[in-house]
Amino acid sequence: MLDTGLLIIRLVIAFIMMGHACKKLFGWFGGEGLSGTAAFFGAIGLKPARVMAVCGGLIELIGGFLFGVGLWTIVGAILLVILLLVAITKVHAGKGLWNMNGGFEYHLVMLGSLLGVAFAGAGAYSFDALI
Repeated sequence: MLDTGLLIIRLVIAFIMMGHACKKLFGWFGGEGLSGTAAFFGAIGLKPARVMAVCGGLIELIGGFLFGVGLWTIVGAILLVILLLVAITKVHAGKGLWNMNGGFEYHLVMLGSLLGVAFAGAGAYSFDALI
C-alpha cells in the first residue's frame, strides 16, 4: 500500500507541475504563455525575464516529469523545491499563509509532499526502483 500511495502522490504532483509548465511555456490551460510569464517575472524582479520564464517553465516540466515517473526522484524534487521557494519568496510570503489571500498555503503543501517523498524514496513503482 505504501508504494501505491507514493505513486499517487508523485503522479498528482507531476500532473500539477507539468500543467503549470505548459501554462507558462505554451499558454495552455488558460495560461499567459511565455510572453505573459516573462512580463510577470520582470514585474517581480526576475531578470532577464524571458530567460527566467523559460527556465521556470522547463524546471516545472523536467522536474515534474522526473518526480512523476520516479526517475532521479531526488533531483526532480530538488528542482521543484527550489522553484517553489522562489515563488514563495518573490510572490506569496508577504501575503500570509492562506491561499485565499494570495498566500503560500498551496506551496507549503507541495513542499511538504515533495520533501516527504524525497526522504521516503519513490517506492517500488518507479524507475528509481528499476535501476
